[in-house]
Amino acid sequence: MSRVLPFLVVPACLFAVQPSWASQPDFHLQVVPANVYKVDDPGNAKTSSFVFDIAVICSTDCALTPISASVELSNGRSTVERQEWTTEMLAKIKNIRYRIEPNTPLASPTRAFTLPEAFDVRFYFRHPQALAIDSAAVRLTVADAKGRRVEQVLGIPIQYYQQKTALTFPIRGHGIIGQDYITNGGHGGFWNGFAIDIDGLDQKDGELSDANENAADAGWGREILAPAAGIVVYVRNDVPNGPHYGEEPDSDYYKPLRDPVMAYAGNCVIIDHGNSEYSVMMHMQTGSVTVKVGDRVATGQVIGRLGSSGSAGGPHLHYQLQSGPRLWQYPSLPFRFQNIDAPLHRGKYFVAK
Repeated sequence: MSRVLPFLVVPACLFAVQPSWASQPDFHLQVVPANVYKVDDPGNAKTSSFVFDIAVICSTDCALTPISASVELSNGRSTVERQEWTTEMLAKIKNIRYRIEPNTPLASPTRAFTLPEAFDVRFYFRHPQALAIDSAAVRLTVADAKGRRVEQVLGIPIQYYQQKTALTFPIRGHGIIGQDYITNGGHGGFWNGFAIDIDGLDQKDGELSDANENAADAGWGREILAPAAGIVVYVRNDVPNGPHYGEEPDSDYYKPLRDPVMAYAGNCVIIDHGNSEYSVMMHMQTGSVTVKVGDRVATGQVIGRLGSSGSAGGPHLHYQLQSGPRLWQYPSLPFRFQNIDAPLHRGKYFVAK
């Protein structure tokens, strides 16, 4: 299932600054996700944030080490800020997120989207909205095992996403938001960076009881609704609910399941709304999904019930808007619902009607 997706290669401004000697390290930079979107932060600070990974893509020798990096943020032709990272700083944030390793879990989404990377580094930025940052220039120097160095620069547009589909909240009643956007310390993948976890509560904003079981959760079994009209392009309905309340399942849970990587999302429905916008709803109760691939659904139509299947760790609905029809292979998109206050951040209580 592992594959490199050519459509995610960023068409950015990329060039190498070559030293005078021959046989320099052979690599190029790739930004993940290919389109970097900023979002306004919750609260009254009037700041916006954006996050991206820079992957060092290597064709042969992948024994590369980051030496230095700088990021220059701009508004048009005006430089807003320049930040620099030393070798010691880069060593602390260096990672391998897009390459399958011997210890990569059986059901990890990394197995569905891979890159031939030496390493990657993640950059977070938060600035006043008034600065209107619209681009970032990343300059990265790496060295190979022989100490030979090469520097490359990647230009990255930064923009707000313009949502096209009018969305309504996918459950009704009282509830609370668990995890939220990557820009607020929430979901951490390129495929789920703009996702929220929704848990239902009773009318007093509490749970049904303190018992350590799914049935004690006030959201358990609540109807999941199509957030907009569209065509169902993916359905899974056979993943068991999590065996231990409050804990994500281990590899033994996934081993007997068909396609464990897809089972990570649990029982799931993806709806194509057109305009390259797809709603994804994960972790529904086993056997509760009421639609099939090819069905045309209406806004507010019941499509399943809130559960704890897959990597849920407890009853909740994972919702995200993304740019394509398949799990793990397309970036998520910032979104807003028409019928509920925004932004929906971690710990925010809501009443959806």
